[in-house]
Amino acid sequence: MKLFDYIFYRVCDFYKRKKDSAAEVTSSLIVSLIQFFTILDFFLLVRIVWEYPIPENFNKYWFLPIIILIPIINWSKYVKSKKYREYRKIWKDENLKQRGKNGFLIVLYLVISLLIPILYGLIMQNIMGGKSFLG
Repeated sequence: MKLFDYIFYRVCDFYKRKKDSAAEVTSSLIVSLIQFFTILDFFLLVRIVWEYPIPENFNKYWFLPIIILIPIINWSKYVKSKKYREYRKIWKDENLKQRGKNGFLIVLYLVISLLIPILYGLIMQNIMGGKSFLG
């Protein structure tokens, strides 16, 4: 969870410097989006290794509780409890080299978590014609 705390701090710090009045809420929603994609990546990676059957009545609304629940939990954790101040005390004195390295890792994590579902869809539909990875 420290990873998401740090991402929240860095995103919130960016928006605070831009004088955004809703910096904490925006940061909380961005962390929620990253967490949702991480959950989706997990399901896709498991599906690559173990081709589990998708129920016939499956539709896009099955993810709705997760899409609603994650932002509520993050809002409660970060915005309501005003965690930005606490995280600022911890990370404000981070040296410039470490800050740049951590910023690069955050962007890399975001790109990879977005690319996994995109690549999975492209490979499954365009290259494999909807067939299983393992035969």
